[in-house]
Amino acid sequence: MNKTFASLLTLLALVVALVVSSKALAQSKSSQFVSEPDKSMAAANEAFLKGNMKKASEDIDKAAAYVGKQAKSVAKGSQESVKKAGEALTKLGKDVKEGAVKSGDDLKKTFATVDHTLAKAWHATAEQSQKAGKDSTAALKKAGSALAGAATWSGTQLKEGAQASIAAVKKVGTGAGKGVKAGAEEVDKWFKGIGEGIEDVGKKI
Repeated sequence: MNKTFASLLTLLALVVALVVSSKALAQSKSSQFVSEPDKSMAAANEAFLKGNMKKASEDIDKAAAYVGKQAKSVAKGSQESVKKAGEALTKLGKDVKEGAVKSGDDLKKTFATVDHTLAKAWHATAEQSQKAGKDSTAALKKAGSALAGAATWSGTQLKEGAQASIAAVKKVGTGAGKGVKAGAEEVDKWFKGIGEGIEDVGKKI
C-alpha cells in the first residue's frame, strides 16, 4: 500500500512538473515577439495561461485593431482576407472574455492563421511593388515577420531558405546599411524563400 501511494505521489509530481514546464516554455516562446500583432497576441497567450481572461481578451482586441489597420495598407486583392483575419481575432477576444475558449491551442491556431494571412497579403503587396518597379523590401519585411510568427504559433520548423530570407530582409535598411537598397537578384531570392515558407506553413495550419 505504501509503495503504491509513493508511486502515485511520484507520478503526480511528474505530471505537475510537466505542466509547469510546458507553461513556462509557452511563455518563453511568447516573449520573443517584439512587433505587432504578435506582441499583443503573445501577451494574450500568457494572460490566458495564467487564467486572466479579461486581460487576454483586451490584448486580443489590440491585435485585432492592428490587423484591421493593415487591411488598408496591403494590396487590394488581399484586403478582404486581412479584414476577415481581424474579425476572427475580435470574435476570439469576445469568446475568451465570455469563457467559451477552454484551450490555449485554440488561441494559437487562430494566431497562426492570422499571421499566415498577413504573410500572404504582404507577400502579394511586395509582388505588386516589384511589378510596378518600386522597392518591395518594406513589404517583404512585414511578410517575413508574419511568416515567422505563423511558424512559431503553429509549431512549424521553417526550411533553411525561408529562414535565411527572413533574416536577410530584416537587415535591409538598418544599422550600418541604412538607406542601402538590396540588389534585384537578392530581393528575388528573398521573395522566393518567403513565398515557399508561406506555402509550407499553410499546409500545417
